[in-house]
Amino acid sequence: MSNREPSPGEASAPRKPRATRRHAGPVAQLLIKLALIGGVLAALFLFVMGVHIQQGNRMYPFLMDGDVAVTYKLDRYRVGDVVAYRNPDSGEKALSRIVALGENTLTITGPDGLLINGASPVESVFYPTAPAEGSRISFPYTMQETGVFVLDDYRTIGVDSRTFGELKESDLLGKVVYVFRRRGI
Repeated sequence: MSNREPSPGEASAPRKPRATRRHAGPVAQLLIKLALIGGVLAALFLFVMGVHIQQGNRMYPFLMDGDVAVTYKLDRYRVGDVVAYRNPDSGEKALSRIVALGENTLTITGPDGLLINGASPVESVFYPTAPAEGSRISFPYTMQETGVFVLDDYRTIGVDSRTFGELKESDLLGKVVYVFRRRGI
């Protein structure tokens, strides 16, 4: 094909209209952006992060009633971490502190006698640790290799592993990485 122009007397072939690009209106563009942001946030909070509201003062003074805890699901857990989990008895979400991981033997010998493998753990918790009323486990308690033993910081009112036993690491919903204080708002 040649690129020459037809002379005025020659018949020219009809031109095809150029394909026009249709642009979405500003409202449609906003909705698309909002949907993308919503999808990213949903994936983030489904697979990576979690949000939990503390009910009661079981973790006082670290968390108080109404505080919002943000958890991270992709981290390794260590003794001393505050974690979210689902209570195996009631199915409710709860927050507690890890006091032992893996194969350990725990003993509670009195009002403030928590021993892990015969030694007293170094903790910043100042409430006494006593056996829980209505507990279905007895002490000394030997944990399994994949076990996680959690205790509340305010140990006189808590419902934790003293009541229902150890958790598995797969039962944990995430490690607390940030706390929003809702008091005084």
